[in-house]
Amino acid sequence: MRAKLVTYDVYMALLDIEGSLAPVISDTLALDAKTATAFVRLWRTKQMERAAASNSLGKPRTSFRDCTVMALDYCLGRHDLSASSETRKYLVLAWDKMNPWPEADTAIAAVKAKGLETAILSNGDQDMLDAVAKNFSPRTFDHILSSEAAGYYKPHPLVYALPTTILGISIDDVVHVAGSPNDVTGAVAAGMRCIWSNRHKDRVLDPAYPPTIEIPDLSGVADLIEA
Repeated sequence: MRAKLVTYDVYMALLDIEGSLAPVISDTLALDAKTATAFVRLWRTKQMERAAASNSLGKPRTSFRDCTVMALDYCLGRHDLSASSETRKYLVLAWDKMNPWPEADTAIAAVKAKGLETAILSNGDQDMLDAVAKNFSPRTFDHILSSEAAGYYKPHPLVYALPTTILGISIDDVVHVAGSPNDVTGAVAAGMRCIWSNRHKDRVLDPAYPPTIEIPDLSGVADLIEA
């Protein structure tokens, strides 16, 4: 595939959510490892559920930070736990400090070495994405594109149009690296070529929107794209 820009979903494709957050939840809320992992999975599910609702309510976009707070409060309630405002703030800010997958830095550097630009294209608020970008090597990303600029969340097509509306790059010159089935569906439906880093051996729900290429992790992305 030839491209000018490679965009990356950050939370699923590039960051280890469970590996990063489960120890924080375990230590902060005094939960065993299994319960902490279940807590994080539910937190992520409800975070995305609230973001999806934002696309449908006919209201201005609910910030991703607020979606994260609401989902945390939901999980605390489901687990019959309480937390101070300071603890809740600490847990929400943990989303800004998550660890990249082990091969992420090297894989993105290999893409840049081919003369391609790189960008985050994510549901996160701009300040959240600016924060997580610091968890990668310096100058890893040329651009950071937030759904905040589109006013919607993935899989809305306006999110996938951001490389064009903000950077002036045709969608035909973009390859998106997705980390979840929902992101694959949105990218492909928007007319974008999509490489799926399918680390968890998941499946797309609607077979009408398959990824262009599916790989097991980020390592092989550079081999699939030329400037």
